[in-house]
Amino acid sequence: MASTKINIKVGSELYELDLTRMPYFSSFADFQQRAGRDTEMLEHEDVPLFNVAYKGVEHGFRQCFRALGTDIDQYHILCDSLDFLCVDVLERSSINDLFQELKTGKPQYELEYKYYREVKSSKSPARDAAFRLLYSIISTEFTSEAVESQTMYNAVLFVVSHRAIFSYKTRKTVRAAYEERFQPSQKQLASLNRWPALEPTGSLEDDVTTEESSSVEDSDCYD
Repeated sequence: MASTKINIKVGSELYELDLTRMPYFSSFADFQQRAGRDTEMLEHEDVPLFNVAYKGVEHGFRQCFRALGTDIDQYHILCDSLDFLCVDVLERSSINDLFQELKTGKPQYELEYKYYREVKSSKSPARDAAFRLLYSIISTEFTSEAVESQTMYNAVLFVVSHRAIFSYKTRKTVRAAYEERFQPSQKQLASLNRWPALEPTGSLEDDVTTEESSSVEDSDCYD
């Protein structure tokens, strides 16, 4: 069975790519081979924010929040590059599917000798889902934005209101993307404003992706 990995120079940087994760380069490699060119070391012109897209694909999309700031325009560029590279970001997940994945970052509890104890759960899948939510807001064409807006709002509010799971960059950019794409009602804005994404001060950054255990702040308003 042929290897699905290739070495390729994109712009000025060398990468080892899994062609199944970036199907565009599979077609590119096939074209180069049919043209009789050397495929041992392929070269391709630079792709905007390719280094960020590569980190997301290889190490989890949560890494994109860590690599970028909070400028929503940068995320538009990144999403365009992911589309160009034919990356299957959503993997057929609906908004409801993403919402369920976001909730996996909450602590779980199990009964033990008449007492409930917290069971640590990985926050990484929830943080990856937050980027996929952002991507969906920016890139998905909805059949009915009025219908999807409410479901999307519930997911966005969940992200914004859970500081123990999602970083400052994540909360700020997800909200910014939602407000840019949709028009939240005054009631929705009031609920979102209960959870301001305040920039960390000093050296205390909350954009880590460690699996430390911490209390989760729940919002009681998702409507």
